Amino acid sequence: MTMILNIDEKYISKLENFIASLPEGAVEVKNSLDDEITKRVLEYRSGKMKTTPFMNGLDSIREKLVSQL
Repeated sequence: MTMILNIDEKYISKLENFIASLPEGAVEVKNSLDDEITKRVLEYRSGKMKTTPFMNGLDSIREKLVSQL
């Protein structure tokens, strides 16, 4: 089973202690998005990721919004 928890900072140590008290191998803790963020940053820096400048495409969106006024 996979579970995502949002824990208040003041309870993190209690949760970590509880997890440590479980039998070895009972729980696998992954840092939620750390691996994915690192992968994407490396991909971006390598130049392999297709990116679009922020301003591209905004003119057409702006025109559609103005035409609705």
